[in-house]
Amino acid sequence: MLIYGPEEVVLQTGVFSRIGTERIIRHAYEEASRSGRTLTSISKGNALNYSMVFWDQVFDEVGKEYPDVKTYSYLVDAASMFFVQDPGRFEVVVTSNLFGDIITDLGAGLAGGLGLAAGANINPSKEYPSMFEPIHGSAPDIAGKQISNPLAAIWSASQMMDFFGHEDWGKRILQAMEQVMTENETLTPDMGGGSSTAEVGEAVSRELEKITK
Repeated sequence: MLIYGPEEVVLQTGVFSRIGTERIIRHAYEEASRSGRTLTSISKGNALNYSMVFWDQVFDEVGKEYPDVKTYSYLVDAASMFFVQDPGRFEVVVTSNLFGDIITDLGAGLAGGLGLAAGANINPSKEYPSMFEPIHGSAPDIAGKQISNPLAAIWSASQMMDFFGHEDWGKRILQAMEQVMTENETLTPDMGGGSSTAEVGEAVSRELEKITK
């Protein structure tokens, strides 16, 4: 590689193993089948004619084992447009790490911002720990100001309950969140409210207590 100058060239290699690609795609099919939802694969086979064509092939191969799952396949640029125009068409989505990282932030913006978006790094076999977290990061610029939105972290806890087989608790936590947002009285500034982080958390806690009684 030539360093600096007009002849400088940089290469970035993407690695897609069959075992890794099939594992995430199979998990997506399992989730769609279990929940009775559609599954959409997002790739870019017309430009990345090795890695993404391989991805599309594995998606089709695994799909033969799940005839009950209705599937769609979109190029990532078209999918981005559909996320804005018609987000309701997407239920379970499977894509590569790079495309997924971009699309999840797009989805977060449509849903209300990063303060509302939950995330999870899942080991499908449960052989190793999974990690559940909001996708917004640590936000050091607002640390200690009591204005950060706790809903993404709470939603992550709901997803964790679902993953470990406690769907009843996952649903209750989500219902409590939805009730607080529907009432539109206790929200942090990023969602148009004037409440603190603690106040929103306490509001969700009160709603959860009502639901579980």
